[in-house]
Amino acid sequence: MVQRLNNLFCILLVMLNFFALSQENNATNQNKNPVNELINEHYSTRQLRGDIAKAQIQLLKNGGALLVRLKTNSNAISKLKEKGNYDLATNVERETYLKNKVIVRGFINEFKFCPVYFFYSDFSDSVKYKRLENIFLDSNLLINPAILCKAPFYLIAEQGSIYDLNNEFISEANANSFSNIGNERKKVAIVIKNRFFNQLQRPFPYYQAGYSMKKYKLYVKKFNAVLENFYLKNNSFIMPDKVRQYVY
Repeated sequence: MVQRLNNLFCILLVMLNFFALSQENNATNQNKNPVNELINEHYSTRQLRGDIAKAQIQLLKNGGALLVRLKTNSNAISKLKEKGNYDLATNVERETYLKNKVIVRGFINEFKFCPVYFFYSDFSDSVKYKRLENIFLDSNLLINPAILCKAPFYLIAEQGSIYDLNNEFISEANANSFSNIGNERKKVAIVIKNRFFNQLQRPFPYYQAGYSMKKYKLYVKKFNAVLENFYLKNNSFIMPDKVRQYVY
């Protein structure tokens, strides 16, 4: 009888140990659950994205500049002329010029957040590699060598489309080898990019909605106010060293 009780006690003890071990394994597996890891990773990614945006707005406001890229449509115009469509080419030239004039006028009159400069898309490589001599335009859309930009940090603004990004963060060392363009979402009045022409990300206010050229001045005014508001919320931010490689 005693032996039988001892055997039952041993069996019960083994079962209890097995149950405890199972509970411990379940707890460990729950901590390693991919969902939990994604939550932690998402939080880290969100924090890094926020720090990058705060650093960008500070640098833009304090000694930075906004460079507005104006399209020339030079390739389309050249092809039309090659095919003998001179009237259509002239119309495209005129429409392009008038649209660029509206954009320039809007920024000159309504953008106060930081110094603003204008350049043609033909000089995109010069802007990318910080070769900023003899590329900037005056209010008549003519290159004026006297216009100089010595800002150590600048962002690009242009009328265009915003995209769903297909990658998160690109360091400056790798920026020239990658593009963060994904699927097009919509066309907007203003989209902001870094000097490698990669679209910025939230929480930076990287675009201003709008499509009517008649309202472009209003769009610029709204965008200027949004930048000012974002800066005021983050003007005491101190950039961590780990963020510097993503701010250029």
